[in-house]
Amino acid sequence: MTVEEYCGTFDHSILQFTFSLVEEVKTNIQEKKLFYHGQIHRYIQKQIDLFFISSQLNRALTSVYKHEMYTTVMFRLKPILKEMQLFRCV
Repeated sequence: MTVEEYCGTFDHSILQFTFSLVEEVKTNIQEKKLFYHGQIHRYIQKQIDLFFISSQLNRALTSVYKHEMYTTVMFRLKPILKEMQLFRCV
């Protein structure tokens, strides 16, 4: 049994998108394309919002999915955010 069969195609696509977003943000931080904490948060939020534009889910379920995706991405990026010296607006 594969992960796609276990989760379903939509949930599997969410998982794939989440981990590809983590890798994309990591490379953007390392290449100094993203260098502010706020900039990173806005970029992640925008990418997640764009992912769900075409979904036919109700608002409550979409909100839960967005929150869980954002939490997962930030959890995965936490060591890199500590390691890299990023600017922070006060």
